[in-house]
Amino acid sequence: MWVEIFLFCFLAVCAVFDGLQKQIPLAAVWLGMLTAICLRIGGVMGEVSLTAIALSLMPGAVFFLLAFITREKVGYGDGWVLLMIGLFLDFAHCFLILMTGLLIESAVALILLVFREIRRDKEIPFCPFLLLGMGVMLCF
Repeated sequence: MWVEIFLFCFLAVCAVFDGLQKQIPLAAVWLGMLTAICLRIGGVMGEVSLTAIALSLMPGAVFFLLAFITREKVGYGDGWVLLMIGLFLDFAHCFLILMTGLLIESAVALILLVFREIRRDKEIPFCPFLLLGMGVMLCF
């Protein structure tokens, strides 16, 4: 459980910066990734195959591809954060966080569009919604 708390703290830092400055602090993400790698090497997270680790990194890799294809309408920082999540957790939990974050962000964006609080070209930071997805994952 404390591994998830580490991840939650790293995600919280990223969410605050992304929400306020629309920029993800890569130093915090890389520190989180290094922490996850050290915990994995130390055996704290249990035995996991390289295939399982590679699979858990897939959502982050897909977001990197999306960032390239959309010319950064989806930011590279979101890909880094998802890679960090994938290093801490397995594929199922990483995917649950991603899908929950996307669902909540879509609902919020739709509500803001309906009430004309934002326009379609408005950028919405994604990391706070990943943090909410992490909170949902912790509840289950």
